[in-house]
Amino acid sequence: MDLQIKESRALIAAQVAHDIRSPLVALDSALKHTDQLPEKQRVIVRHAVNSIRDIANSLLEKNRQQPGLAPTTAAAGQATREPLDVNLLSSLINPVITEKRLAFESKPGISIDFELSREAYGLFARLQPVEFRRIISNLVNNAVEALGEKGKVDVRLARKGDGVLLTIADDGKGIPREILAKLGRRGETHGKAGGSGLGLYHARTTTEGWGGSLGISSEPGRGTTVTIELPKAEAPAYFAGEITLVFGRPVVVLDDDPGIHELWRGRFESARLKDHGIEIFDFSEPAGLRAWVKDNLEQAGKAVYLFDHELAGHTETGLSLAEELGLCTRTILITSHSEEKRIVEACAALRVRLIPKEMADIVPISAGGGPSPARAVLLDDSTITQMTWEMAAEEAGAELTGYTEPAKFLADLGNFPKDMPIYIDSELGGNVKGENIAAELKEKGFTNICLATAHPPERFAHLPWLKVRSKETPWGQGGGTV
Repeated sequence: MDLQIKESRALIAAQVAHDIRSPLVALDSALKHTDQLPEKQRVIVRHAVNSIRDIANSLLEKNRQQPGLAPTTAAAGQATREPLDVNLLSSLINPVITEKRLAFESKPGISIDFELSREAYGLFARLQPVEFRRIISNLVNNAVEALGEKGKVDVRLARKGDGVLLTIADDGKGIPREILAKLGRRGETHGKAGGSGLGLYHARTTTEGWGGSLGISSEPGRGTTVTIELPKAEAPAYFAGEITLVFGRPVVVLDDDPGIHELWRGRFESARLKDHGIEIFDFSEPAGLRAWVKDNLEQAGKAVYLFDHELAGHTETGLSLAEELGLCTRTILITSHSEEKRIVEACAALRVRLIPKEMADIVPISAGGGPSPARAVLLDDSTITQMTWEMAAEEAGAELTGYTEPAKFLADLGNFPKDMPIYIDSELGGNVKGENIAAELKEKGFTNICLATAHPPERFAHLPWLKVRSKETPWGQGGGTV
């Protein structure tokens, strides 16, 4: 086949894989909130999502394998030649699970699950990646063979103290206790016609060579669990361990897929960014981003940028735009090409951090990092006063809850902490006096009560515990702070 045709097909495969990955992340996120669906429907949706992931992983893996290179499966004895390297474990496990699902398609009664959880985010270990994939492959094969024609293999990755814990569990026939104690030794096997026991022996000795351990627990009739514990390695400098957003500093998302924008909005709402005065700006193409940066230099200089790498229909990439606009140190690249050496090296050179796109819905997000937005409550029956205080609060990045009716204010009182700054007008219409409400609040244990009134402080000298101030906002010049 003509080389140009091969290259063209490889590019198409890479683009299709990229396009699949974006909606897949959104589907994965939505799948975590389908408790209301019947179990049978949840299983169907989960299997469909896994199938889409398998297609994307398979296309990416084929595209990475350049002509003339050795295949990724290791031959016996290769472990001694492959160097130890720090690897993101989930990125090694995912393609193997894809391979196993495809390999056992002829057994529709068997499911093989690997769910990326927040607990598994950012777990690195120093190991030999080819050997690690080989171990996972063999252990999953063993688990499937223990199931017969029906059952489940569940792969999980989690933290354990200063280490990493990988479990591969099946709900198969289990292993008798007298045999269990021997497994992992050379030549010991169970339930495998013609088996030599070398797979488990290799897994145990190789894992121990990395400073880890392998254990097997089983109960006849209920299944078997293999656990691998490894020392946790420090994440490379280019990897974003979390997304840290700071009060008053915007976050800018550039991605050509609307589903990813929806995913980020949902995550940002959960992180309550608005409570921290953090604005979100969405762009789907380079021109809009460039125009915003040009017209908002002050905001652009302090924003955090979440960029996709490939942008459909554009020659620019997230990396090239970050470099062009001088945003590298403030940019996190969210890409399905996170394992490609050229991308990793470019991120390291430009000091751009990186997150695999499949982890967009589990990367930790922390909001704050700067002064928290001030909070206060105002009870005043004047609409003009309410509007004045609201505008001042917005300009100061503060959060104000306003009430014009005492009854509504008192009904909501349980929503406020006892040290919440509360400002009350003295004249609240009719015979209602703010100082009387203040006394009621004092009895309830509120400690930060202030009468905001046009009357002179001397008028309230009989209430020495009550702070009295003018009706100027606490955020105005000379007005103090909440």
